[in-house]
Amino acid sequence: MLPRRRVLIAGQGEWLEAMARTFLEDGAIIALMGTAPADLERVLDALGGEQSDRFGQVVGEGCFETLVARLGRLDVLVCMPPQAMAGQSLEACLVAQVAGPGALLKAACARMLRHGGRLLAVAPPLPSQPSSSLSSQEHHGTAMAQAALSELIQRLASRAPDKVRANLLCPEGSRPDAVAECARFLAGGAGRSLNGQVLHLSD
Repeated sequence: MLPRRRVLIAGQGEWLEAMARTFLEDGAIIALMGTAPADLERVLDALGGEQSDRFGQVVGEGCFETLVARLGRLDVLVCMPPQAMAGQSLEACLVAQVAGPGALLKAACARMLRHGGRLLAVAPPLPSQPSSSLSSQEHHGTAMAQAALSELIQRLASRAPDKVRANLLCPEGSRPDAVAECARFLAGGAGRSLNGQVLHLSD
């Protein structure tokens, strides 16, 4: 019997829940890294409560190490940066969507260099055009975040191409459950030939 995959999923809201459900259905043991206590609690409750195969912690100092230690091994990381918020400065947008996720992806890659694994980043969706709720500056910030994540993923993919596979998903109007299905594909055996790819998804 093959060992159950150990998956760490970082995200929030319906995206975190959809990704968690998909990997649980696949028989994985999942650790969730949420951005807010209430949001993480809601997602865990929706999944049936914290159990031996599903648990989580709010983002903070030492969170990654704690969750990986509880998993015992890290096979897959799915990192989903938050969408830009109305009124958010360009600097704050890039910190939330690039700096934080970048540090997490690098830390996970370092853990996988010995036994191998999959790094999956999901870029913040880019609206088709600026709206009243999302200024042109915030729209530009999201585009910059996608470009920066793409460059980072390609660097990580070249670091240990025989062991670590790193790919970026860019949803363009895709539903969270559809993105989660694509992530499951990339994390499985069928995705072993894809590395350093930027995949644009649309419904």
